[in-house]
Amino acid sequence: MALEEHIPLVPRAGGRNNVGGVIPLKGGIIVDLSYLTSLSVDNNEVIAGAGSLFSQEGKLLFSPRVYPSTFSEGATVGGFFSGGSGGIGEFKYGRNWDHVLEVRMVNPRGKMTTLRGGDVKVAAHAEGTTGIVTRLRLMTRKNDNDVPIMLEFDSLKESLNFVESLFDGDYPIYHVTLRSPQMSKLSENITGVSTNKWNLMVVCEGECPFHGNLKAGAKVWEKRFLFFGGTITTAMGAYKRRMYYMVKDIPLEETLEKLTKVSETDAMIADVEFDVGRSSHPFVLTDSPSTYKQVGEILGGTNFDLNSIRINDRLKPDHLHRIMWYKRAYDKEDLFNPGKVEI
Repeated sequence: MALEEHIPLVPRAGGRNNVGGVIPLKGGIIVDLSYLTSLSVDNNEVIAGAGSLFSQEGKLLFSPRVYPSTFSEGATVGGFFSGGSGGIGEFKYGRNWDHVLEVRMVNPRGKMTTLRGGDVKVAAHAEGTTGIVTRLRLMTRKNDNDVPIMLEFDSLKESLNFVESLFDGDYPIYHVTLRSPQMSKLSENITGVSTNKWNLMVVCEGECPFHGNLKAGAKVWEKRFLFFGGTITTAMGAYKRRMYYMVKDIPLEETLEKLTKVSETDAMIADVEFDVGRSSHPFVLTDSPSTYKQVGEILGGTNFDLNSIRINDRLKPDHLHRIMWYKRAYDKEDLFNPGKVEI
């Protein structure tokens, strides 16, 4: 009926996306997908409705390979796939869409369709512009032997050198997050852990072959909603003023040089995440527009324009091309979440 009347449709799941994906730029109907909560789990994969939660009462309902730091705050499987990318577990597994085997969605012609293999990128981080995702089939992992440990370093250089050794070594590691001394202090009342050193969270699959603080590691890992975008909300809550933030993919080999220069500005490096592709994603915050510009010049820009809600400003060209091609072919009127992708 909506398509016949040329009424825009905007899908909404958990509403935890921070880039305006559910803003109806041209009016229309917001489609609530939170009722699609079917969940079927076996040893190797899960079939989940788009509105399925990752957790209940803070505990994961299944073992995703990659999941958002907002997993305990109402993030949904469909919402993370349609508006997210990396997350917890990306040190070993990379982006979330690489572990989605199948996507069921209603395309802009009103037909139920199934995407498999590389075609899932048509819907990945597309924010419903290519179709309304209703169900996903994802690969899972065993997480009953994860061991989080915290290691402390006197300098940024020492901590990054150690991270590089993790990539080069044959270690059973699931996730790695580097937190700055400032971020440790800001989140002390949440984690119960504080240090004036660079602190590295390493989550091993089995016994960790490193000497570190297991007790502190367990406490910080339990509060991993502070990772990624959680650093931003924590800092804003602590400073109680407007903060500008930037996140940028940087090759591992360039990370030390660039972050050393950032540390010489007034900006704060909150945390640094690491991806299977030997890249880092530092989250940098400042309350100064001029410092924000300075940091951008050092890092070479940002992963996406924070003042833009278009997916054009957040995806790599090959991924974006798939979405744009599908949009041209199936949604010439731009009725599915209109205005979010520029053709």
